[in-house]
Amino acid sequence: MKDQALYLEADEDITSAIDKLAKAGGSAVQIVVPKRSTLLQSIINLKLLKKAAADNGKELVLVTSDKVATDLAARLGLAVAPSLGAKASVGEAAPAPTAASEDIIEADDPEPEAPVIAAAAAAGAVGAAASTKAFFKRKPVTDKPTPPPVEPSVAEPVAVSETDATENKTADETAAPTSAGKSMVPNFGKLQRRIAWLALAVAIVASYFIYIDIASHATVALYAAGTKVAVDTSFVVDPNFTTSSVSTGVLAGQTVTYSKDLSGSATATGQQDAGTKATGQMTIYNNFDTSAHALDAGTRLAAPDGKVFTTNTAVSVPGETLSGSPASIHPGQVTVGVTASANGDSYNEAPTTPPAKYTIVAYPAALQSFIYGEGAQMSGGVSKIVTVVAQDDINKSETDMLAADKDVSQKTLDSHVPSGYVAMSGSTGVVASNITSSPAVGQPATTATVTLHVVYTELAVKQPDYVAFVRAHEQAQIGSTNQIYDDGVSSAQIASTGKNAAGQAQFSVSTQAYSGARIDTVALTSKLAGQRYGSAVDIASKEPGVQRVTINLTPGWLTSLPHRTSKIKITISVASDN
Repeated sequence: MKDQALYLEADEDITSAIDKLAKAGGSAVQIVVPKRSTLLQSIINLKLLKKAAADNGKELVLVTSDKVATDLAARLGLAVAPSLGAKASVGEAAPAPTAASEDIIEADDPEPEAPVIAAAAAAGAVGAAASTKAFFKRKPVTDKPTPPPVEPSVAEPVAVSETDATENKTADETAAPTSAGKSMVPNFGKLQRRIAWLALAVAIVASYFIYIDIASHATVALYAAGTKVAVDTSFVVDPNFTTSSVSTGVLAGQTVTYSKDLSGSATATGQQDAGTKATGQMTIYNNFDTSAHALDAGTRLAAPDGKVFTTNTAVSVPGETLSGSPASIHPGQVTVGVTASANGDSYNEAPTTPPAKYTIVAYPAALQSFIYGEGAQMSGGVSKIVTVVAQDDINKSETDMLAADKDVSQKTLDSHVPSGYVAMSGSTGVVASNITSSPAVGQPATTATVTLHVVYTELAVKQPDYVAFVRAHEQAQIGSTNQIYDDGVSSAQIASTGKNAAGQAQFSVSTQAYSGARIDTVALTSKLAGQRYGSAVDIASKEPGVQRVTINLTPGWLTSLPHRTSKIKITISVASDN
């Protein structure tokens, strides 16, 4: 026979236990319950388990060391094992208390009175009385006749067997002591549940009051008559300062930076002569004197049509000589290679008859007629103009990229301003560097790719310092007897005005503020604490200049303002302006 161990929870009910018993495998089932479980301390539960085991053809063994459960199991003939796997046995039931079978009546005793049913259990016990034992009260015998017995006010006592009475009690009731001398075990599970429910109720109530204390707050909005005040002042921002001076209008600033790389295209517009120069040979003559004349390389000689050629090497033109018979003067001459001064096919000079004379540009006109050159065929000149990348193309591309990126980068730069700071409009600086072009400047191309690195900068000041400066200027305008209702800082216009002599950035600020009679919000908060909604409105409406009051309570079901002043916030808005 294979035993199946069935573990039950401490709060398992009998229905669940029966269901698990029916589904358990094997022909024998051992039920194991925690020590604090009261499931086996009810004889009714044991009967139901016994019946379920019999219906499913299983042998039932209770694994428990509880004395009450063991005693009840013995009464029903259920096997009990002290531990899982131990030998199970059916114990002997404790004898039920019995009533005395007879009472001794002495000769002088009166007739017995009507029997009275003895109390069998404590208040709230389940079932009828456990016994019907009658008792007699001894009375002295007198000569007077004995009065007839008083009929009991109840119907005839119903005899209940002790076994049935016990079966209808829980183990707690059986073990608990009663006024009749019987004992009962207290139902600690029920007591624990009551304590748990009480603790839960206390926790809920405490949580409610804690929530009200923490979450409750009130916003009191005062709408007062205000007077418009025009504000127009200036201040300087210096990032080298760590502390602002509101009185002197010098605010400590911080430089915010943001950098990125930009890339764009440039349309090439440069023109470059990619042709070739004409070349040839030229003979230099000296009909001037007998002295030699040296010509450096690069000496320029001009053709009749104005085209200029330069000598490729330095030469010396010999002087004229006298020879022959009859004697005649012969000019000195030398041949030298020449190159056109510019590209183009227009320098391809054809030979002429008589040969064309080339004047030496550097010589004076009087000498050019005697020392000159005569050219032969000049050829090889080619005219070709190509488009190349010019520096102006790069500059234009840079300007276009920065202009297109301006708005996006300004927003990004503003987003880099630290929390609690105000950006100074007009202080943005742009510095571009590492500008490159591919192809490079001067290279043939129709378009070029231009890249650069740009750094954006902006000045920012701490918002409390900025607001304090504006409000101080406004307060000076309205006087100490009045109060600023709306400082206009949120709509103020800031503009850069350049730099002062010390190199500090200057800014102007202009806005419109509203002022009115001074309201002591601290004293008013104390007056409003704990007041009901209507009373709070009446109190706040009596403040100078207040025309209307609205109060917002949170949570919404509250009817009174919080008692703590820290939970009350007062705002002042302008109802009208003069």
